[in-house]
Amino acid sequence: MHDNKFPKAELYSFDGDSYIEIFNSSPAAKTLSELDSGIIIDVNESWENFTGYKRSEVLGKTGIELNIIDPSHAEELREMLRESVLIKSHKIEIYRKSGEKAYGLATFQLLEKENNKLVLTSIFDISDLVKSTKKLKVLTNFSNRLLESVYEAVFILDKERKCIRVNRAFKELTGYDEKDVIGKKAPFLHWPPEEYDAIVEYFTKFLAGDCRRDQLTFKKVDGERFQVRISTTEILDENNELLGYASTAVDISEQVKYQKSLIAKSKKATEKKNSILKLINLKDEGIDIFLKEVTAISSKVLKVDRVSVWKFIDNQTKIECLNAYHAEEEKFLNHVELKTENYPNYFDKLYEQNIVKVNDITTNSAINKDYKENYLNKLNIMSMLDAFIMGTDKPFGIICFEQIGKKRKWNSEEEQFVTTIAGVISLALEHNHRRKVQQELEHANKQLTSSLEELNKLKQNLERQNTYLREEIDLVFNYEDMVYGSAIFSNVLTDVEKVASTNATVLLYGETGTGKELIARAIHNNSNRRDKPLIKVNCAAIPSELIESELFGHKKGSFTGAFSDKDGKFKLADGGTLFLDEIGELPLEMQPKLLRAIQEFEIEPIGDSKVHKVDIRIITATNRNLKKEVKHKRFREDLYYRINVFPIHIPPLRDRREDIPILIEHFVNKFCKKYGKDIKLISQETREALYNYHWPGNIRELENLIERAVILSNNNSLFVPGFITSKNESPIDLTTLSLDEVQRLHIKQTLKKCNWKIDGPNGAAVALDIKPSTLRDRMKKLGVTRS
Repeated sequence: MHDNKFPKAELYSFDGDSYIEIFNSSPAAKTLSELDSGIIIDVNESWENFTGYKRSEVLGKTGIELNIIDPSHAEELREMLRESVLIKSHKIEIYRKSGEKAYGLATFQLLEKENNKLVLTSIFDISDLVKSTKKLKVLTNFSNRLLESVYEAVFILDKERKCIRVNRAFKELTGYDEKDVIGKKAPFLHWPPEEYDAIVEYFTKFLAGDCRRDQLTFKKVDGERFQVRISTTEILDENNELLGYASTAVDISEQVKYQKSLIAKSKKATEKKNSILKLINLKDEGIDIFLKEVTAISSKVLKVDRVSVWKFIDNQTKIECLNAYHAEEEKFLNHVELKTENYPNYFDKLYEQNIVKVNDITTNSAINKDYKENYLNKLNIMSMLDAFIMGTDKPFGIICFEQIGKKRKWNSEEEQFVTTIAGVISLALEHNHRRKVQQELEHANKQLTSSLEELNKLKQNLERQNTYLREEIDLVFNYEDMVYGSAIFSNVLTDVEKVASTNATVLLYGETGTGKELIARAIHNNSNRRDKPLIKVNCAAIPSELIESELFGHKKGSFTGAFSDKDGKFKLADGGTLFLDEIGELPLEMQPKLLRAIQEFEIEPIGDSKVHKVDIRIITATNRNLKKEVKHKRFREDLYYRINVFPIHIPPLRDRREDIPILIEHFVNKFCKKYGKDIKLISQETREALYNYHWPGNIRELENLIERAVILSNNNSLFVPGFITSKNESPIDLTTLSLDEVQRLHIKQTLKKCNWKIDGPNGAAVALDIKPSTLRDRMKKLGVTRS
């Protein structure tokens, strides 16, 4: 690679071609330069790539002249060269031709020839390594600052579970310094000895993958124990290899104390509530027994030494102790009397505030000298909390909570409890009074009560019947309510007219949503029973354990929950019609009882020994194939033949497509009135799509779809979600199709079924019973095309 562009290169070459070959082929960036002047004599191709300079641009020049070397570093570099007797490595900075700073690991080798001193420099590019090191240093500094800034205490272990780092928050939380924990293994100083097992159990669960967060107890350097919430996670490298573990801890001591306080308050509140409920449940006991329970239970709940109940006597001039419970001795005392006139301050405050709270009897103005000497001092009462008790129609007395031998500061919760206990006593007094009055009235009016009970029974029966009838009887049926135009549905109504005037049992069968209940109402309203109720029973909606009671009724007490007599649907339908919808869902074990009731027109309510005759007409409905159900032993054959006297098949909507336009118009008008809309138009494509849709949900699906479309439509055009539309619109009231429209829709539907095949045994012409040529002419005339 040597040329003669710079003659000195030949002068300073060593070992001929061998040196030149090594020099040029080295992967290191190599230069040959004079020691004293720094003039570059030769460079190799790697040096050109490293610096961006061509060889011809640098020969005979110095690195400073070329701005490769920062002049401020020139003397430092010469010192390196003078000291480099043997090969020695140095990190250097250079500037590439582009101006970019680069870093290299340089070795300098001193060469001498004919008293000329040369330096052979070999440089390996370490720019990427330097940049990565700087980035790593920045990230490390950021990580350290971040670690120190978080408020959680952080404790980091290596994969041998030796502590390698803690943050400032940890030191502040525990009081332990880095020297106390760094390099240590468990058990650590902040682990209390008595908590070792719990802490080890937590980390064992963590290592097993069962627990990452828990509540533990730690120890401060002064020995104080405190609660922490600890979370632990693994530290992984970029290859998902384990490097160590990091735990964070937050002091929750105050939170735990607050929670314990809440639990204690909740426990106390529950205790108070349960005591009040217990006392309320004792209100039927005699008043003496009740007051004993009041004083004993109240004393235990409030942990007060003495509780007493006093009653006003002699027109409230005196007060008598009916019962006093002394907690220490667990004794009941009574029959002490005091004159109210001797304690005016006390009773004035009681009448005014309904409660007297005395934390210290020696300083309270409500306690006069006589009260202290005659009562309080004798019993060594130091604090008291008394509440007024109201009787049925006049003041009854007082309940007193008294602390003996020491002062007590009563709080608001205790005041509320005492007031509540006084209210419970008032309730018990009123209850006892009312019970006495009630017993007297019952004794005096026994015959009248018996008559009233019978009248109430009849009234309840009528109310149940009326309630059911109000729920079941909606609009009166007439044929104008039927929206149809098809011959197939007209045949159904012909069958309805034929069977309506008879008492024959009718079975309505067909898919869900076809209008079987409407047909049942048509039969009833056109029969001789139209003035009696039509009672509907959905056999699928009643739990199997209740269906017998629902159909035949029950007597009071015949089973758990039978709190009163109840008439069944057979009894409610007496004289009218019973419509058993979804009869295919009737449990198999119930079918023999239904068969007997239908055959004999007799029912036996649960718990009743009498058989009751009923005069009813039975209509049943199902969407199941009962013949198959009989074959598979899921429906009794005898019951099937009993209800299949006059079967009527209700056709699905897809078999009466000519009714679809009429139904659309009907439902649009119905829901426009309901939602205050004025929708007049429908696109031709939407109408055809609705006509050709298979309607698995039948009329119910169409009705729901039109309701949703009316809600979604924002103008006078009907927008049907999920169906194509266009701007080719026509009035909705014209959806009663013309003959040409009906023919076009029918031909198009038939062609689709035949995969648009016209000729042949499976063609549309055969299905339509016309010649292929005639079919083609009609398709052309009506504009039927494959889209």
